[in-house]
Amino acid sequence: MRRVVTVFLTLTGIALAATYEVRPEKDTSFALTVAKTGLMRGKKHLFLFERFQGTLQYDSQHPETAGIQLTIDSRSALCKDAWVSAKDLRKISQVALEDMLAATRYPTMTFTSSEIKALGGDRYVAQGMLVIRGISKPVEVNVQLRSANPTMLWVEGSATIRLSDYGLKPPSAILGAIGTEDAMALDFRLAASPVK
Repeated sequence: MRRVVTVFLTLTGIALAATYEVRPEKDTSFALTVAKTGLMRGKKHLFLFERFQGTLQYDSQHPETAGIQLTIDSRSALCKDAWVSAKDLRKISQVALEDMLAATRYPTMTFTSSEIKALGGDRYVAQGMLVIRGISKPVEVNVQLRSANPTMLWVEGSATIRLSDYGLKPPSAILGAIGTEDAMALDFRLAASPVK
């Protein structure tokens, strides 16, 4: 099933054919939002991943040679819900880490681009593979390149991921009266610095 990832990369006045390192910095975030259904419709679980790293390679003269690789530590996911009790928060976190992500067995999620197509106006489409729970699925990434300064790139984006694509059944409770949507929203704001 097709998933679409939208990424905005900050990139003006950057050296050609450069490699950039992606890592947690101030004001960066990697978030997964899971919407509830049934009696809890309108409520959402918010998970923040505190550890991630990756690389971005880019040559403005040959954008088709660009590459993006990102690794997210599944074990670093923290549930940030403010609308549940402390007890429920622990249970939600346990289900997410142990049942959904199987973080002990699959400690990382990865995205690796395989092809970059220039659309013009600093816009690109990156095709690649997204691996979750050891299952690899193709994704298409819409990319825009921008820059705030010549030494730091801001990478902002979003994705829609379906639990069923990775062999997972959306969690439910009270005989299905409370459920979880199959589609999840992935949003991130990442910083990338030139590799020295």
